[in-house]
Amino acid sequence: MLFNSVVFLTIFLPIALIGWYLLKKLNTPLFAKLFLIGMSLWFYGYYNPSYLLVLTGSLVINYGFSMVLERIKGTGGRKMTLILGILANVGILFYFKYFNFFLDNCNYFFHQNLQLEKIALPLGISFFTFQQISFLADRYMGRAEHYSPVDYACFVTFFPQLIAGPIVLHSEFLPQLKESPKKPFDKEMFYDGAALFTLGFAKKVLLADNLALVVNSVFDVLGVIPYCLDIWTGWVTAVCFALQLYFDFSGYCDMARGIGWMFGFTLPENFSSPYKSASVKEMWRRWHMTLGRFLTTYIYIPLGGNRKGKVRACINLFVVFLVSGIWHGAAWTFVLWGAMNGLAVVWETVFPNFKFRSHALNVIKTQIFWILSLVTFRCNSITDAFLYYKYMFTRPMQNYFFRYADCLTLPETYIAEKAVRMLAPDKMWLFYWIVLAILLLISFLVIRGKEAKEWIRTYACKKSGAFVLAFLFVWSFLSLSQVSTFLYFNF
Repeated sequence: MLFNSVVFLTIFLPIALIGWYLLKKLNTPLFAKLFLIGMSLWFYGYYNPSYLLVLTGSLVINYGFSMVLERIKGTGGRKMTLILGILANVGILFYFKYFNFFLDNCNYFFHQNLQLEKIALPLGISFFTFQQISFLADRYMGRAEHYSPVDYACFVTFFPQLIAGPIVLHSEFLPQLKESPKKPFDKEMFYDGAALFTLGFAKKVLLADNLALVVNSVFDVLGVIPYCLDIWTGWVTAVCFALQLYFDFSGYCDMARGIGWMFGFTLPENFSSPYKSASVKEMWRRWHMTLGRFLTTYIYIPLGGNRKGKVRACINLFVVFLVSGIWHGAAWTFVLWGAMNGLAVVWETVFPNFKFRSHALNVIKTQIFWILSLVTFRCNSITDAFLYYKYMFTRPMQNYFFRYADCLTLPETYIAEKAVRMLAPDKMWLFYWIVLAILLLISFLVIRGKEAKEWIRTYACKKSGAFVLAFLFVWSFLSLSQVSTFLYFNF
């Protein structure tokens, strides 16, 4: 189920909130927790009920390993249990997410013709798998207790963060779940949650989805119609994708955290103004922060971190970014994207003083690199990525540049578009470019402005802020006719 859908906003969310707060009033919290698990399973299985088998199977397997860790006291037995638990999780992830990719590459490199029906990728499998691996690792290290099956199921299936994060640790959710029955309804937290949800809703529907019209018009036909690309369209489209990806994913995380607040839970922050970063290292401290935290805690540090010299630290960093690339998708484009970011971070580690004196120039340099790396992230193949790079640096402006923004036929500009088409049809290309320029200007103002939580703290309780929130919610809701899925549902 999508956050940005009519059924979620008008049926699912009201039922979930009302049921949760009514059942919390009972003497036992068990019914409220079971209700929350049931609603979360409905949310997850709405798109494809068969995915519930994968989710519940993963949940049962990991809870079983937790039980074994509770009973085994010897170090050797506990370590073997952890290894088997990690292998089980990675095996499930590999089968559903990477097996087709593995088979295709075996066929290509070894000239075989092995055939297997394409395996459907269950939504959010990367997220809830990493979440449970972190739990098992903390159980082994003695940093997590063995929770009841109901509490553990709530932790894994809590629907706001289930499909696309943020990746929540047990220490961030389960203590809140235990305290929840004692906590009265917090109207301020609920209002702030609704405000954060609305800001994320607007990011997704009004910015990300409209930028996607431009992005898809080029990337989706790149290998078929290469003349669609030149220097200007290449750079503008790459910038649009960088903005689309940020508004799409950070919008989802804002909506997830906002729903969490509405239920009385605080979920971890996942973005902190990444486009203000002055280095690639800083970029990754601000972008998808919970994934970065997981990779640092459970891969980089166990590999030795920076404790074994600079050379080993650089190797560990590169491995972490390769894993990040592979985590994002089963394609060589994601491996290349991870390697590009890994090499950039290693370069900054080896040459920390190789930068401009001007902070603004360092920000620009970092964002140019990030935009270029995302070309590989978005392209359907390595071949398409190299073709894109070639044209965005070498091909002079073509006629396509003047008509490429005509995909921005938006409901909001319908009257103005009709007027221009009647009065000056030969200037339609200019009209579309003005619409795109306005969209980009608003996007830049948003990424350079206050973070959502700061905006809420400053303006949400004022009449003007409440009006803006109401306006954005209504506008976004009315725009749901062109609803689209979230990009990170694919990962």
